[in-house]
Amino acid sequence: MNQHFVDAFTKGHYSAEVLQYMQNHDLMSSIQPNDLALIASHHNDFLAFSYYYTVALDHTKLTPNTPPNYYMRDASVPNPYLESSEWGWQIDALGFRNVLTKLSNETGLPIFPIENGIGIREESLNHEMIQDDERIAYHRDHIQALKDAVDEDGAHVVGYLGWGLIDIPSSKGDMNKRYGVVYVNRTNHDLKDLARIPKASFYWLQKVIQSNGEQLD
Repeated sequence: MNQHFVDAFTKGHYSAEVLQYMQNHDLMSSIQPNDLALIASHHNDFLAFSYYYTVALDHTKLTPNTPPNYYMRDASVPNPYLESSEWGWQIDALGFRNVLTKLSNETGLPIFPIENGIGIREESLNHEMIQDDERIAYHRDHIQALKDAVDEDGAHVVGYLGWGLIDIPSSKGDMNKRYGVVYVNRTNHDLKDLARIPKASFYWLQKVIQSNGEQLD
């Protein structure tokens, strides 16, 4: 999460670095009259964010004129020390802990991760339960990282939401990429019977919730 954007939400102003960059690159015209006053009058009560993966950047792919909001587009490279999902998203539970702790320390606000999960290509034959061990491992590691952020780093975390409870179309309207702990029996173009079939991760998550995160096995 870009700290400069966080400043606007939590402190009511852009950093001096952002404003100087805008001045140096003739971008101040994008700020409309009273924009800064409006930003200053609103402050978040808590900070919510989505977390799925981290991205490594190769500085040699950047030029002095590359704007910061293009860094991920132009300089993203795979981290050789991380595993990736079949969709190329790198799995980084430690990065989750780092973000929780950093945001808690820097903003002083309660932190609420509202999306966290892994997309997997799945198919239930004859309504059989899907043994989605990869999803269980992903959530186990990320919930443990959240606990470490709270118990060891002192982060103020007020909740955790996985994405999502049931399989729904992803941001690109695709049912092939499934996130839920409940399988929905349909494809992109065939609605089938729309049956809801709990996956193994459903029963695992049920135990996690009932134990308030103490039982992660």
